[in-house]
Amino acid sequence: MNSSTTLSLFGEDTEQDAAEIHLPVRLGMAAAAARLVAYRDTQFEDSEPRALLVVDCPFCDHQHVHSAGLAASPRVCPRSSRCIARPTGTYYFPEVSA
Repeated sequence: MNSSTTLSLFGEDTEQDAAEIHLPVRLGMAAAAARLVAYRDTQFEDSEPRALLVVDCPFCDHQHVHSAGLAASPRVCPRSSRCIARPTGTYYFPEVSA
């Protein structure tokens, strides 16, 4: 049997469409609400309370957690970070609630 039909191999498409290429949309920078959460880490022998910075991400509606150092003197502002789910978005926290 002779055929001139091109078959796709391993799920590959025979026609390549130029419209399939999507460039990421730049989301820019946005302010995010942040708060400090104190905790004790058993990894460190000094048993000093540590702080985490919990951020409500404006891009993916999730919370991102950042280390803030010692609870007695946390590193909070000025800081900025990228959203993991939407890497073209950068958020910053102008103020942090305790």
